Amino acid sequence: MTNRTRIAEKQLLHSSKIMEFIYRQAAASRIKIAQELNLKPASVTPLVNQLLECNKIIETGNEIRELKGSGRSRKIVNINADYSYAIGIEFTMKGLAFVVTNAVGDIQYKNYLPLNTFPIEDITDIIIEQVTSLLKKFNKKCCGIGFAIPGHYDPLSERIISNNQTWRFFKLNKIKKRFDLPIFLENNIECMALNEYLFNPTTTPERFLFIHVGPGLFCSFFDNKHIDHRDNFYIGEIGHTVVDIHGQVCECGKRGCLQTYISNSWLINSACYLFETSQNTVLKDLVDKASDIDLDVIINAYYLGDSYIIKKIESGMTFLATAIANTLMIYDSDKILINSELLNKLKLTQQLKAQIQEQLQFMVFTTPLDIEVLPYHDFRGAHAACALAVYHGIILQSEIEKK
Repeated sequence: MTNRTRIAEKQLLHSSKIMEFIYRQAAASRIKIAQELNLKPASVTPLVNQLLECNKIIETGNEIRELKGSGRSRKIVNINADYSYAIGIEFTMKGLAFVVTNAVGDIQYKNYLPLNTFPIEDITDIIIEQVTSLLKKFNKKCCGIGFAIPGHYDPLSERIISNNQTWRFFKLNKIKKRFDLPIFLENNIECMALNEYLFNPTTTPERFLFIHVGPGLFCSFFDNKHIDHRDNFYIGEIGHTVVDIHGQVCECGKRGCLQTYISNSWLINSACYLFETSQNTVLKDLVDKASDIDLDVIINAYYLGDSYIIKKIESGMTFLATAIANTLMIYDSDKILINSELLNKLKLTQQLKAQIQEQLQFMVFTTPLDIEVLPYHDFRGAHAACALAVYHGIILQSEIEKK
């Protein structure tokens, strides 16, 4: 590697750090960037000027005075929201979600296709059709396409690593051949964590847990010093931590995994079994057959006082709180973010917080536990996929290397 190449790579690294810093700060002066990133002002100024020149950032027209007294005011720079747009896609067992955002995560378009509205074997062609339409609709620069996937992508086998064989119909190479754009893939929950870090900086620290309770359970251990792809697919699989060694056999082969108590899919399976084997259940008044049971039916049964459903959810909540408390004893987290349709609709946030604190009552906290259950919606994953595209396509990819 030549000295010139080393200098160029160092500039690219510093440029990416500056971009990430501005995303987190929303607005900053050159001197503040230099101070916070421990860079020399003489090196920051030309990099900021180059970012201005390639239109990634803009001067807002505002000025601030960094120090009290007669020091001169500093010009403020911010991310240029119109620099480019990103396309984000998530597919789950419920459907396909598409979102388009500008460079700062403001949603410009969203669309949802329920999975039962098209043959699953056509999923790749449906994605290509939708993306083609979006590229025509947004006739300006696209920084990339992000995929928030339900599992992990193995580039060697070119398939999604998941217990659900449905996703074998997803063909990434076919999509790559169709579009001359950067394409990025990551686990959907890792994407959601990145989304909070990048697009909601005022409420998100630099190190936190992002826990998803859905068809399965997953935990992102987010740390801004280590935003990269993980090769160890076991990391984050909190749903497969054993909470009851005498519990039901999970699809992974172990007994008593957390997800067998509190995941949407296992709650539905348990409710279906109850419907088929018991006459004394509220479920009989809500649906005509077991196949009609979904999460909303279970929530209605809970509110109507079905003792089995209540016991199942309450025990699941206890196990979830225990798992989170155990995680906090081995990982230093400044905040816990939870994404869960179930917790939202049952309004169990305060109960969960109390149970976690009860598990940790032997410890003295200098600050209260910061736990937030996020509002649930079907586009969070696709929006997060846009964050993935922005992070890799705008923050890490610099126009400076072309100069």
